Amino acid sequence: MVGLRPEDAAVEIGPGLGDLTRAIARTARRTVALEVDRGLVELLREEGLPESVELRHADALRTDLGSIARELSPPVVLLGNLPYGIAGRLLGSLLAPRNPFRRMGLMVQAEVADRILAEPRSRRYGVLSVWASLWTQASVGLKLGPEVFEPRPRVRSALVLFDPVPGPPVEDVPLLRRLIREAFQRRRKMLRAALRGVYSGIDEAMNEAEIDPTRRPEALEPGDFVRLANALARRSEGS
Repeated sequence: MVGLRPEDAAVEIGPGLGDLTRAIARTARRTVALEVDRGLVELLREEGLPESVELRHADALRTDLGSIARELSPPVVLLGNLPYGIAGRLLGSLLAPRNPFRRMGLMVQAEVADRILAEPRSRRYGVLSVWASLWTQASVGLKLGPEVFEPRPRVRSALVLFDPVPGPPVEDVPLLRRLIREAFQRRRKMLRAALRGVYSGIDEAMNEAEIDPTRRPEALEPGDFVRLANALARRSEGS
């Protein structure tokens, strides 16, 4: 389903009991598995993993995944089953320009998958939707019910596949990230009201970007946010 190839290396987040890890190792030339639970790390080391797998006791949220990808040399695929508590934060760091992975296949709660794939003007459209569409082509590869997991969760899950794309030119990526977050914190307000007082020169920037200030953030296309952020960046440089 993920399309792993023999020339791929793999980074796995949360190997758990190692079932998926062993399946990955049958295809990938090399695998680095990151597990935060010390007890599971000890169990996996006792049971043993294929020689091509390196198990590391590490928290994915505190790990430079890009550095591991460069260490493995491309092409590298990222795989993992992301708990709800870390999915949003981890995806926020992974959905970015110059992604080092050839593909990412991440299992998330169905609710998170819906947010990732949401379209403008829909109820679930938000920060993850914009960021995913700017820097990746995202699709659902598989939907799973609670019955396939042990222990059984109370929610449905989905495997989301992310294929990185170059994306539009962005003059200030941190500014764009802040802008999107600030806008959706006030998603029901008109854009002018949502951002005035947060960014100086926002009215002039919206005019330059040809964005109607009476539109709500949830009605903006991803490209609209980029144009507005770029206009703000240019005004900041010229001030």
